Amino acid sequence: MLKSVSWTRVRYILEAIIIVELLSALTYFCPTIGPWVFILAMLAGLYLAIVRLDWAIYALLIDLMIDSKGYLLSLSLGGFRLSWRIGLWLIIMVVWLIKELIALRQHRTSLALEWHKFKSSGMVIFLLMLVWGIIIGLIRGNSLSNLFFDANGWLFVLLIGPLLSIKKWPSQEWSAVLTAGMAWLITKTSLLLYVFTHLSTIWQAIIYRWVRDTQVGEITRMSAQFYRIFLQSHIYLLILVVIASWLLATKLPRTQWEKWLVKDKGYWWIIGLGLALMPIIVGSARTFWLALGVLMLFIFILIARRYHWSIAWRWLITMILAGFVALISIFIIVSFPWPKPQVSFNPGDIVEERLGDLANEAGASSRWSLLPAMLQGISKAPLLGHGFGATITYISADPRVLAQNPSGSYTTYAFEWGWLDIAFKFGLIFALWYLVWLIWLISRAWRHGLTGEIWALGLGTLVVVHFFSPYLNHPLGIMWLVGLIAWLSSHKQYESLSSS
Repeated sequence: MLKSVSWTRVRYILEAIIIVELLSALTYFCPTIGPWVFILAMLAGLYLAIVRLDWAIYALLIDLMIDSKGYLLSLSLGGFRLSWRIGLWLIIMVVWLIKELIALRQHRTSLALEWHKFKSSGMVIFLLMLVWGIIIGLIRGNSLSNLFFDANGWLFVLLIGPLLSIKKWPSQEWSAVLTAGMAWLITKTSLLLYVFTHLSTIWQAIIYRWVRDTQVGEITRMSAQFYRIFLQSHIYLLILVVIASWLLATKLPRTQWEKWLVKDKGYWWIIGLGLALMPIIVGSARTFWLALGVLMLFIFILIARRYHWSIAWRWLITMILAGFVALISIFIIVSFPWPKPQVSFNPGDIVEERLGDLANEAGASSRWSLLPAMLQGISKAPLLGHGFGATITYISADPRVLAQNPSGSYTTYAFEWGWLDIAFKFGLIFALWYLVWLIWLISRAWRHGLTGEIWALGLGTLVVVHFFSPYLNHPLGIMWLVGLIAWLSSHKQYESLSSS
């Protein structure tokens, strides 16, 4: 893949990302210019969509990779905060729809053909599920505000239309986009870790406010004398690690592993995997750690079955070395001598804090407190669900909740338990169908060579993570889902999903 990357394009994309980050900080601390910057960003998105719709989609993908919830650039409209992500999505959908209508009018395409492409993507039942969630939410009288904000993330599935309309995705373009986005995720995590282990509390407070209010991620001081830097977009690095670890098996020799490591430059695999693992360790997300453990075990078994045990054990040794590279890179950042480090890095202490006393840890205890409330809610409407915007009240140990309400009582429509969230809002039938459909997509993709296996592993990672953290009801996960469907739909040997 690296051979097909245009490093000139990667550089340009990274420069654009840095400009966006600087503009985000500038508008956050100088809010008077915020609306003007936002309007210019929207005009830039409109220009991209008109000139090359795929470029606008690339821009949206980069935003997903670097911006978690999409508020690096935003515009306040009364009580509503419009993110550049939502604005760009709207632009893409409107421009695509206009182009499609023009094409239909000029008989350059047929409505029947467009409907067949859409139906064969397997999206009809999925959209019916979303419509069901809206209808049930309205019938049950759920808050319109909650209903809108709960449903809007799912609307990213409509990008399947623009994706299917683009006939060709040059590898040099999408590989440059992915490389730049992943590189910036690693870089930004490293920079934030450096800030919170070296700079003064004044600078830390300034950076913390910016990261928190733009909803890019979470920064938490741990009792283990370390800072947890978690960005929701780290999910893409987790997917990258899973995919790269599978591809690694295709490069490993059955003999002379040392020669491969040194003379054949196998060390680049170790360095690359280590750098991708580093933010996952720094983020200290238990869900990611659990998912990574499960998926690595699964891949190890697959490698042993497909290749040979000699490859499997060499793969395991290589992955362990990559883990050491990740730890060493964190140690280098934390221990950098200028200015004087303020915290220490002890992997054992971090693991003990995150996995030790789960009963008393705020995040874990809140999640387990939510579980019985969700199960009770599902039992009240097991078949029909409660619809978008339905809320549950439970006792949270989150310090932010306790600061507003000492009793810990917290009411929300956004839940950590991803699959229970779907069962609660859409009913058990739709939840089961959604899971079966995703497994079907994974199995279909897996049959179509190495590229299909890459798509399948990415979606499989999201399915596993979604058990504890919601990603398949969020643009971060839905973007991968629609990308896989678009790839399957354009595959020459693809069998229509509508027949399933």
